[in-house]
Amino acid sequence: MLKTELLQDYACYVVGNEPAIKSSTGAKMAPIEGPPDPGGTKINLSMLIDFLLQKTYHDLTVLSELLPRKSDIERKIEIVQFASRTRQQFVRLLALVKWAASADRVDKCQAISTILDKQSMLFVDTADMLARMSRETLVKARLPTFCLPAAVDVLTGGTYPRLPTCIRDKIVPPDPITAVEKTKTLQRLNQVIQHRLVTSELPPEMGDMAIADGRVKFRVEHEFEVMLTLMGDEASIPWRVLSIDFLVQDMESGDGKSLVHALQVQYIHQLVQSRLFAEESPLVDLYKCLHSFCLSLQLQVLHFQAKQLITERWGDNVRVEEYAVGKKLVISYWR
Repeated sequence: MLKTELLQDYACYVVGNEPAIKSSTGAKMAPIEGPPDPGGTKINLSMLIDFLLQKTYHDLTVLSELLPRKSDIERKIEIVQFASRTRQQFVRLLALVKWAASADRVDKCQAISTILDKQSMLFVDTADMLARMSRETLVKARLPTFCLPAAVDVLTGGTYPRLPTCIRDKIVPPDPITAVEKTKTLQRLNQVIQHRLVTSELPPEMGDMAIADGRVKFRVEHEFEVMLTLMGDEASIPWRVLSIDFLVQDMESGDGKSLVHALQVQYIHQLVQSRLFAEESPLVDLYKCLHSFCLSLQLQVLHFQAKQLITERWGDNVRVEEYAVGKKLVISYWR
């Protein structure tokens, strides 16, 4: 394979400026003009040989058509010139074929020369930029005052203890508390919760409570179970709701599963927590909110059970007279 550069040189040196060259398939090939291809596109040597054969055949055909019109001396001169020119072309082609064996080495040398020229250009540009900086930019530049205490600390002790502590507080996490400290903290939090319950207004329905591990659990049978805690020992710190579980169940309709969706529980959790920040009697307000929701849920379960009883067993003996969601349910039976 030969590069297009070789074909360009050969076309300029051997083929000349002929208008066109025919290939072996009969198609006309345009003469090669312009600079060599920098991408290094390759061409078969056989195609180059085919170009030369087609050109020689073309010249011989033209010569055979023109010779009968000329005199004997002119015909001899044309034949000698054609033979000499053709011989020179094939000699040059032979030289090109012999040179093609070392084309790869020439390509490598050319690539190396290109890289070296580029590096030399970079060195020259760098030197020019440094000279320009030294003459224009760095004329008024001055070094800052060296920090001698920091250098002494680093060179003598191998550390730099003068960094602000805020950097350490933001990057380095604090050491975890020990088990003893955790136990003492939870005990102290239990005492704070007991004191807050004694000094706060507590609904009588929420008398079933249990304090353990820094949390207090209130349980209202068949309604709800809520777990609270405090984030400090100050009187102004509000209660923090940890979890809410609703105990209203319907074994027939819900298969023993919770009747409240997780998204509903999350919404009620956020609502109750927001009211704990604003109310003067937060535990009373907490009970009212959860109790009203549980009553509405129980009323809905009762309505569902009544409709199911009408459908499956009693029929016209039971009738739902009126039902307002969360407010009222009127049932008549044994009519």
